Amino acid sequence: MICFIVNPAAGSGRAATAAAIIERMMQRHGMQHSLVYTRAAGDFSWVAEQIDLEKCSAIACVGGDGTVQEYVGLAVGREISFAVIPAGSANDLLHSVPGSLPRFRTFEEKIEHYVEKLITGRTILADVISVNNQSCFFNIGGTGIDIQVLKDAAPLKKTFGKAAYFLSLVKNVAGYRPEKMTLCVDGISETGDFLLLSICNGAYYGGKLKIAPSASIDDGYITLCKVRKMPRLKLVALFPLVKPGRHDRIKEVSIVSCKEVRLEYDGRKTINFDGNLYELAGPLRFEVLKGAVRLVV
Repeated sequence: MICFIVNPAAGSGRAATAAAIIERMMQRHGMQHSLVYTRAAGDFSWVAEQIDLEKCSAIACVGGDGTVQEYVGLAVGREISFAVIPAGSANDLLHSVPGSLPRFRTFEEKIEHYVEKLITGRTILADVISVNNQSCFFNIGGTGIDIQVLKDAAPLKKTFGKAAYFLSLVKNVAGYRPEKMTLCVDGISETGDFLLLSICNGAYYGGKLKIAPSASIDDGYITLCKVRKMPRLKLVALFPLVKPGRHDRIKEVSIVSCKEVRLEYDGRKTINFDGNLYELAGPLRFEVLKGAVRLVV
């Protein structure tokens, strides 16, 4: 039994269109399947109740990176394949899977391509990152200027698609103020004023910005990108370097591989997990779970 979790709001409604394509393909192949439609963000418990994990051979998320983040936990540590059917606005996780985003002539062709991959069933053991041993994300989490970029990009995505992230970034370069936080990376602590902290499993986010050039989803490591306070003119120069992954040339930027990151701060803070924003109190402990998910590739 293959269970498809469909976020009908993803990709400005494209995920609902994808569901009809998936239904036709499953019937054509004569494969047992079910489609569960999410009702709203934070619907994990209800969705989990609709799925019999004992009878399920694979779970496929039909949507974007945010949908994947919410439901990848269903497959963590289980003998269940996990697939991404990309119907969101970015699907940045798949840019970290070699050969996963070829060019397609139509949306239908793209969906059929990924459903065929699921049917074929080839998988790799991919890592995920756990947060306080309570939740997890598959691609990239963190906090900083990118949070405000995400917030301001949200109302623009319907009109501008992937370009919404860049437009929002331009707006925030002039107004964002760095925040004092304490990091403990594999037991070594530092406190500073950070513009951005990205805890990465994959390499890309925000519409194919290469925030963690060395990251690999199956290497057993977190790739941490730290951006310290810098002059605003220098910040303007920094962001064009992110897309090609050359931002580590700026001295205030450092990228390190590690197994665990602990983040401490006062009060509550908006934290990004694969494009989903949560208001969380610290401290937060991020730990890589090596080979935790059987990812369809």
